Amino acid sequence: MSATATNWSDPETCPFCGDDLVDPGAGFVDHIGESPDCEDSWSTWRDNLAGDVRGEWAG
Repeated sequence: MSATATNWSDPETCPFCGDDLVDPGAGFVDHIGESPDCEDSWSTWRDNLAGDVRGEWAG
């Protein structure tokens, strides 16, 4: 899996692998906790975005 540009158009699926999520909020958090590839992609995405967000978000 690579951390490439993602167009997340369905909050009920993972934007990195396309797997169905139990729910769009906690289900995503659970999913990245169980999928190392998706967690790496999420971390990379978040790091890339962090410079655009003042301070740090709580999440």
